[in-house]
Amino acid sequence: MCEKYLVYLRKSRADGEHETVEEVLAKHYKILQDYAAAKLGGAIPEGMIYREVVSGETIQDRPEIKKLLDRIQTEEIKGVLVVDPQRLSRGDLSDCGAIIRAFRYTDTLIVTPPKTYDLGDKFDRKFFEMELMRGNDYLEYVKEIMMRGRIASVNEGNFIGSVAPYGYDKVKVGKAYTLVPNSEADTVRLMYELWTKDGLGTTTIANRLNELHIKPRKSEIWNNASIRDMLRNPVYIGKIRWNCRKTVKHYEGGELISSRPKADKEDWILVDGKHEPIISEETFNASLARFGSLPKVKAKSGLKNPFAGIMHCSCGRPMIYQPHKKCEARLHCAYQMRCGNRSATYKEVEEEVIRALRQLAAELSEQLAGGAQNAPDAHKAIAEALRKELNALETQQERLYEFLEQGIYTSEVFVKRNAALAQRRQELQEAIETAKSYQVSETDYQQKIIALHDAIAMLEDPTASAEEKNNLLRTVIRDITYHRETEVRDKWHPVPFFLDISLI
Repeated sequence: MCEKYLVYLRKSRADGEHETVEEVLAKHYKILQDYAAAKLGGAIPEGMIYREVVSGETIQDRPEIKKLLDRIQTEEIKGVLVVDPQRLSRGDLSDCGAIIRAFRYTDTLIVTPPKTYDLGDKFDRKFFEMELMRGNDYLEYVKEIMMRGRIASVNEGNFIGSVAPYGYDKVKVGKAYTLVPNSEADTVRLMYELWTKDGLGTTTIANRLNELHIKPRKSEIWNNASIRDMLRNPVYIGKIRWNCRKTVKHYEGGELISSRPKADKEDWILVDGKHEPIISEETFNASLARFGSLPKVKAKSGLKNPFAGIMHCSCGRPMIYQPHKKCEARLHCAYQMRCGNRSATYKEVEEEVIRALRQLAAELSEQLAGGAQNAPDAHKAIAEALRKELNALETQQERLYEFLEQGIYTSEVFVKRNAALAQRRQELQEAIETAKSYQVSETDYQQKIIALHDAIAMLEDPTASAEEKNNLLRTVIRDITYHRETEVRDKWHPVPFFLDISLI
């Protein structure tokens, strides 16, 4: 008789967070098997038991309940054992109706230790419907309470995500979770250095990491999309960002479809986290500045401003090139009506840029004379990590020979493991050489100095177009910040301006 019954096990939110899914299912399994032994004449066979280990509010999100419903419609099943009716569904009216129809029209009983429901009976069906709807009301209430708890935890700086971002491990401190940097942090620093200092694109950065045999967590190779996301993720400066992608459900093709579009920034929660940052805010801001910084060029007139996409006002908005028929062209903030920074003529700004570039070239020459090869570089950290792994590999190799001599490993196992170690050793040696080739050298400094002098010569060339100047400057300069603020509004009042230039 017990062979005609199925068992459905699922953990609900009511079971609490202190018990794992496995613990809850094991406890319910014993309750139902004891009931089956006492009332049905024996234990339910393993092939008749369905364990739902994934969380899901709807039938569509729970594969095991879908299999169970298919089975009661295609086989002669007497009943299904559950701890309580709400284990079958706490979804909306549509899910409740699907459950009721499946059990009612297949004449399948719903068996719980306190009561058995025969949905062919109108009174049992009414009680069962009430149980499901009560469960749905409870689900909505619990979701609201949990949402409040999540928001409160985020505002305290805790990490509530299920998976730690690349570069961090998720650890529990007290009752809450936070993040701790791990060995992947050097790779994160390298990404930002290649993007902000070397001016490489996201695809090139992905290829560089693949060349170094650095693997992401969930795939074999890096791609530009994952690099872009990491270069814009504020978690790396010690922030917690939450609610940037809300789960939105819509009805399409007769099914409920879930998607996670990007939310408006005003709906985000962005607070200081409890975890240690991997990069500085200055580096992160420089990373954001590179995204969307390409200058807009009108098709007919062409580019007029050599500093387009490079120079920004200290308020954060771009500096606009404004030509005049009767006087010199000027550069002003795009928000000049409310910004406190006054404009300047293009000529005086250009002269100041040339002076600043000459000074930067001189400083680099001094650094080169002092030994550029000693400068800190993210590639050095990567190379050092690879060397440590190679040393550990050599230790494994020695133990491998010991296990062979002691008879712990057979010849076949030894050959297989030795081949795997040899392959990994070759990969590490190649990666170390690649990392060395990318480290800052005297040649790199010399090339930067040459590039600065080329940029100065281009700015001083009256025959060069604005587009030619812009293209060359973008290979040398990452950003120029303009500042000229004064409370005196007299346009003839002399006020100095300042430029902050960051090189690539």
